[in-house]
Amino acid sequence: MPIIHIVNKDGTIYNYQIQKDEITIGRGKESDIVLNDSTASRNHARIIKSNNNYNIIDLGSFNGTRLNDKSINNAILHHDDVIRIGFTKLVFLTKEKYQSSVKESIILIPETENEKDDQRIVQSKSIAQTDHQESSQLLLRGPRKLGISAPSAEDIHRISTEKDLTNLERSNKVLFVLYEISRQLNSIGDFNELLSKIMDLIFMIIDADYGFLILMGEKDKNDLIPVVVKYKDEKTRDKGELRASRTIVNKVIHDKVSLLTSNAMTDSRLDAGQSLFMQQIRSAMCVPLWKKDTIIGVIQLGSMRPDNHFDQDDLELLQTISSQMAMIIEQASLNEQIREEESIRSRLERFHSPQVIEMILKGSPETKDNIMEPKDLIATILFADIIGFTQLSERMPPRDINMLLNQFFSRMTDIIFEYEGTLDKYIGDSLMAVFGAPMEKKDDAKRAIMAALKMRQELSVIMDKMDAKKRFNIRIGINTGRVVAGNIGSPRRMDYTVIGDSVNIASRLESIAETNQILIGEETYRHIKQKFKINKIGPKLVKGKTEEIMVYEVLG
Repeated sequence: MPIIHIVNKDGTIYNYQIQKDEITIGRGKESDIVLNDSTASRNHARIIKSNNNYNIIDLGSFNGTRLNDKSINNAILHHDDVIRIGFTKLVFLTKEKYQSSVKESIILIPETENEKDDQRIVQSKSIAQTDHQESSQLLLRGPRKLGISAPSAEDIHRISTEKDLTNLERSNKVLFVLYEISRQLNSIGDFNELLSKIMDLIFMIIDADYGFLILMGEKDKNDLIPVVVKYKDEKTRDKGELRASRTIVNKVIHDKVSLLTSNAMTDSRLDAGQSLFMQQIRSAMCVPLWKKDTIIGVIQLGSMRPDNHFDQDDLELLQTISSQMAMIIEQASLNEQIREEESIRSRLERFHSPQVIEMILKGSPETKDNIMEPKDLIATILFADIIGFTQLSERMPPRDINMLLNQFFSRMTDIIFEYEGTLDKYIGDSLMAVFGAPMEKKDDAKRAIMAALKMRQELSVIMDKMDAKKRFNIRIGINTGRVVAGNIGSPRRMDYTVIGDSVNIASRLESIAETNQILIGEETYRHIKQKFKINKIGPKLVKGKTEEIMVYEVLG
């Protein structure tokens, strides 16, 4: 059975095995894969098995579904395909390839808990408890090797000089690593890739034979999932799968401590766990990885060389880098949120005014879902159409017609947004706008009339500057009533729009309007009759209606 490998924005990870022919993904608790992600819709996507293939289908979600960085409505999934839903990354993995792809050739060996706890331990702090100045001083400190006797008088100058050079070299490397960690944060978008790069930087200043970074599962905290494995050289890698000690990892996580052993092969405090023998570990250190006040994983380094033991300085350095990583994880999460919001804003800007966009982005997840899901509401619909466009296009080159339409639509859309309307669509040489969807306001009808008057006024200014052969007029129809608004269509193509008889009447009013005339229906008139100068046209029979409707003209 395939597996969905899920990585949340905070770095927590868990796996979901597909055991049904159809599974749902979303923020709703009824989903098979429940995403703790405010940018995901309640019912966001579905994965369906069909003819031995698995298809992912977007369910008209608010923020969309991306597959391998491309927006999709329906697509076939292949091994290692990356699905992005909001801030959440989901990797589709087939069973036969899952082990090597996710586990990264590392096996955590379970061992007995009979060890004596005499190990050298450093009490760990969360990033919230760690003083930044203290961390910086610790990073820049020179190595303090344990067990080295004081130099003799005649060697004092040579040793002092060597120590100064060593300290300087190490300090320069540490500063470079800190700089690179900050720089990579802004250049690498993928969370796991960022962690892998940080592990590369750790190896620049700490001499280890191997290292790995493990994150805890989101649903089961005992589910330890390696996400980064690094070796000093290929010879070490070629020795086979890395068999790491769960003893060390568990102790760091459960006791919230950093742990160092200078010779794990002889350290009675680990009781020589079986994985230590199998891996021939001579020295190891392991520190917790924090996200605010919560441990989300560990970083462990190991050395298999008898002449290369880690010391207290190495442990404190790794611990401090881990604290720096906690800030990096938090910042990466914020950066991802900013990128996602910019993407959402970019999509919304095509149809909604800045005010409406702000209301959507600042709303609760439930509000966002309700905005795009079909619902009944009262809205005012505006249609604006160019008069005589067919004759105009016959005497102008297609390129000029295109430029003319773009100029007209651009300015009219700006006016719609100015009065907090929603651009529903362009229809040939006409446009449709809605006031009151996705969010109703008491003055929707008033703002629609003000937008229509401004459109007529602005068109006059544009035409005065236009060549006589390119000039044209418009007509506008406006109607208020109950509609159904929301994402409407098929999984392959969803559009936000409004439908209902009130929309049809607005379109019919526009079709019977005369040059530069603004016609409105009875319900719109009822909302704005004391706010504008209105002329009663009287009952009119329009296409598609068996009975006449009352029509009014807006004069100003």
